[in-house]
Amino acid sequence: MQPKLDAQGVFDAVNEHLQTIRTDLTEPLRVREEALIRLESVGMISLRPGRGALLMPVTDAEYLEWLQIRELLEGLASREAALNASQRDVDNLLAIFAPFIDQAPQDASDLDYAKANVAFHKEIMRLCGNSLLIRVWASFGHLQTSFRRQTISRLHRQDESLAEHLALIEAIRNRDADLAESLAQAHVRALAHAVTQALKTSVHQK
Repeated sequence: MQPKLDAQGVFDAVNEHLQTIRTDLTEPLRVREEALIRLESVGMISLRPGRGALLMPVTDAEYLEWLQIRELLEGLASREAALNASQRDVDNLLAIFAPFIDQAPQDASDLDYAKANVAFHKEIMRLCGNSLLIRVWASFGHLQTSFRRQTISRLHRQDESLAEHLALIEAIRNRDADLAESLAQAHVRALAHAVTQALKTSVHQK
């Protein structure tokens, strides 16, 4: 028997499911289920009175704006993680990337690394210990990823990303809060720069 969901549980389940669908969108998708007002409030869908709703893709502009916000949030979270993390926490962070260390790039799955990347940043947020920061981060969940961009494979950033993550873990291990904050912000800025350059290249090729 499946567990009974309350209103919040239903919202969370539908929200998560629609995020999974949304990451592969390139244009609006008609949503035929009854209006989901709370999802409209976070920008997930656009309600059309009498005509259902549209499940909205993340635009390039929105994604870049999210990265600006993410730089600040991750910097703060990483600073707090450096102050809070135990050795076991550090070991858990390293374990996330263990399958990719000393592995030839061609043998490393971009999809597997992307999943590890998501798990890592989620764990950093958990370690920050700031419940409000975690809620703010979660409120932007629909902007955090866009599968159609395939940032890991499209930007060829797996090697750079891994090195940046390992450096951040080392700063957390050493309880160097200033360095952890700086490295986290630099990591997001590097991603934003790579995305911006890729978008410019795409425009020039059209």
